[in-house]
Amino acid sequence: HCYALSEELLQREGIPFDVMWPLIDETARKVHYFSPRKAQTGPAVRYDRNVINRQLQMLEGEPEMRELYRKLSQSIHNWAFKE
Repeated sequence: HCYALSEELLQREGIPFDVMWPLIDETARKVHYFSPRKAQTGPAVRYDRNVINRQLQMLEGEPEMRELYRKLSQSIHNWAFKE
């Protein structure tokens, strides 16, 4: 579902979905070497509010996707530091 949402957003901006392939491939490759928890990186893990807020601004006008992104970011952050 995340890929479908990404494709939809990219298409609206005139960007081909294949720009996502390197990120998708790298993420999938990491879980061959690390647990999914350790493989997770990025602004959600660090809870980098500057990046998260910029990305939320980019989703202005997309309340459902915006809320999904916000909740997913918070969940990733909480999970990364869960014992």
